[in-house]
Amino acid sequence: MNIKYEVVQPTPKLPFKYYLHDENSQKIVTPHWHRSIELGYLTSNNYLEFKDNDITYHYQKGDIWVINSRDVHSSQLNDSKNLMQFCLIIDYDFLKQAYPNINQLTFSLHGRPTSIKQLVAYQELEKELRMMIQLLQDQRDDGSNLSLTGHIYLIMANLIQNFSHKSDSTQTQLNETLIDQALGTINTYYMGDLNSNNLAKQLNTSVTTLNQQFHQAVQMPIGKYITTVRLLNAQKELLNTTNNIDSIAMNCGFSSTKSFIRNFKQWKGTTPFHYRKKFN
Repeated sequence: MNIKYEVVQPTPKLPFKYYLHDENSQKIVTPHWHRSIELGYLTSNNYLEFKDNDITYHYQKGDIWVINSRDVHSSQLNDSKNLMQFCLIIDYDFLKQAYPNINQLTFSLHGRPTSIKQLVAYQELEKELRMMIQLLQDQRDDGSNLSLTGHIYLIMANLIQNFSHKSDSTQTQLNETLIDQALGTINTYYMGDLNSNNLAKQLNTSVTTLNQQFHQAVQMPIGKYITTVRLLNAQKELLNTTNNIDSIAMNCGFSSTKSFIRNFKQWKGTTPFHYRKKFN
């Protein structure tokens, strides 16, 4: 099980891709990332556990959140009954053309804000999203695409003005080829003796360059990413095989069973043994 890089193809004639999740949707969305900026909006009485760059958030009815470009994220619903969740993924190239400095911004919105200024902006954001949902549900060929695109501009202007800050100015230009090679190598060889030093050697680059580029692209240190991939695969083995804990630790690239148990407990709050017992 890998942390998937998702290539986002916008809806035809629109600068975004969208999902209207209902009770038939998957309860678990596995870790993935993409270049686009994503907004989520939960309008039903469900409880959503969301992870963004390994930080856990809990969302309820009326909550809106933003996922920055290249953030690794995943989610899990407690119950999909009567679910209504709007997911809007805005094309990065469209944003770059509309706002050339978009790559210099980081957005911070994880549910309802507390300041008066942001609350007012939040209400406007919620209004725009609701109007988009209505347009998408009643879409016709009478200019609705133009209206939808107009709402995207208003939403992004709101986010830029009220929910963003400048990213680290010391960031260097991103080498996407290097990042793709690093991700591919990790996802293929995570079970071996893999770390930032030997990965840099395999990719003919310095450890410093690789660490800088990787953290800039994925917002996660290489070591943590490798451990996360190993844990995801260990979780899969725990639930789908009868392999013992020692074998799973070895199969997934952990240096020892003790290391596997320690990392798994930090991740899930319980030991691999008790996790398997609970879900099997």
